[in-house]
Amino acid sequence: MSVRVKDILNKKEGKYLFVDIIMMFLLLVNLSLILFDYLFGSDLFKGLFQKYTPGFYQFYDTYIHQDFLAIDLWFVSIFVIELLVRWAIAIKNQKYHRWFFYPFMHWYDVLGCLPLGSFRFFRILRIVGLTIRLHKLGFVNLTRTYVYKKAIKYLNIITEEISDRVVLHVLSGVQSQIEKGNPVLEQIVHDLILPKRRLLVDWLSYNLQEATSAAYEAHIDDLQYYVNQKLMSAIESNRELKTVSKIPIVGGIVTYNLERTVRDIVNSVVDESFRDLASPKNKEVVDDVANLVLDSFVYQDRDTELNNLVRDIVLDSLELVKDQVRIQQWKIREELTNEIREETNPTQVVEDDHQST
Repeated sequence: MSVRVKDILNKKEGKYLFVDIIMMFLLLVNLSLILFDYLFGSDLFKGLFQKYTPGFYQFYDTYIHQDFLAIDLWFVSIFVIELLVRWAIAIKNQKYHRWFFYPFMHWYDVLGCLPLGSFRFFRILRIVGLTIRLHKLGFVNLTRTYVYKKAIKYLNIITEEISDRVVLHVLSGVQSQIEKGNPVLEQIVHDLILPKRRLLVDWLSYNLQEATSAAYEAHIDDLQYYVNQKLMSAIESNRELKTVSKIPIVGGIVTYNLERTVRDIVNSVVDESFRDLASPKNKEVVDDVANLVLDSFVYQDRDTELNNLVRDIVLDSLELVKDQVRIQQWKIREELTNEIREETNPTQVVEDDHQST
């Protein structure tokens, strides 16, 4: 026994591996017989068998076709026994909440056990269930099969198209409600923004401090130059300083020293003010400023222009989201896959294109 089979048998459901394989074989044989007998009953196939294989036709018609229901009942009896055994095991292991849940959860197994023509093909679903179970156990790998790849591809396409339509419908409904004056924005403010006011204030004050510190460090020379120019202009226009500067000998010295002292004091005050503003010590002051800024946006009920601006921003934002949703991502993925295939193996891509055409 291979290591892989031993690993499968060690799993919880692995001990039923051989039973699953046997049941899969019996189901395939049974469905093949059903399909063959169905075709055998048609005039076309019956005529062909009579013409080319009269001996086989006589044997099959006498011993199998005429008694096909009895033969099918042998298969059905095996299916019923297996179903009852699995039901008993499920009850023992308390797999479902109630003992009678099993036949409802495996309704296709129950219907497939009915020996009626219209119910026999439910056994196909049982084959599907067994195949999925063997895949989960690792006995077979469905992900490498062509059918699985195509099924997953089109399932993803269908899911994406349906979900996109639902999202677009919901977003269009929200846009319509906002345009009609529905109090959605007020609900956003009171139900979403205000409960998180503390976090928003912390975020806003932190960013104010960071922006102030970064802007001051980047433009400190420009700011000092601007302050010095304003001081020089103010000093030159001050009549008292002009009078002092006219004092013989000492007037110019006093005026120069006074200008320099005032300039140093003002530059020092400006520098310390900006650095204190970015300091954690003054976080409470910055928090108060952030609260005032947040209040100015939240409680501007009288400002119609601001309300219209916020409404337009929300509507435009929803429209951008809708544009993004309209993009068919599955087409983009398929184009990228084709490009990768062309780069890695262009000859195979050409052959596939010829086969598809």
